[in-house]
Amino acid sequence: MFKVKKTSRTRLFVKIVAASVLCLLLFAAWDLLLPHSYEPSAFVAPITAQDYTDVPLPPEARNIRVAEYRHWIQFEQYVRFEAPPEVCLKYAASILPGYTLQPVDEYELKTSRFPLTKGAFRDFTWFDLATAQNVVAAGGGSDKPSVWIDQTRGVFYGVANK
Repeated sequence: MFKVKKTSRTRLFVKIVAASVLCLLLFAAWDLLLPHSYEPSAFVAPITAQDYTDVPLPPEARNIRVAEYRHWIQFEQYVRFEAPPEVCLKYAASILPGYTLQPVDEYELKTSRFPLTKGAFRDFTWFDLATAQNVVAAGGGSDKPSVWIDQTRGVFYGVANK
């Protein structure tokens, strides 16, 4: 039998492949096992918010805020913007077709805990749902976002989580 001699080129290739696989495994462990949050410290552009909603925000949307948290299989996205109430209602209907907006009482707003993961964000005071007035809401569940609209101040709140 003939013995195949490994060349230095073959050994180098094996080392590169091994290093690549190790890097891939380390990245996967970092991505899956450690919590990650994205929390811009200021208002964002509508195009940035669209990355969170998958639906373009209305052109009237102002003072847009977003945040995201993910850890293993847990996933939370938050969006808040100000617009005339009728614009907020129309936007809610576009992202939750077939859902009916229902009134929400103040007690429910004050006892809802956001963010769902305590300590996930540095500053989450902008998601001031507990202070909302004359609120209607719809959605929820594992595959649909939850939305709330403060009809008095013209504020849209949205949460998607899995």
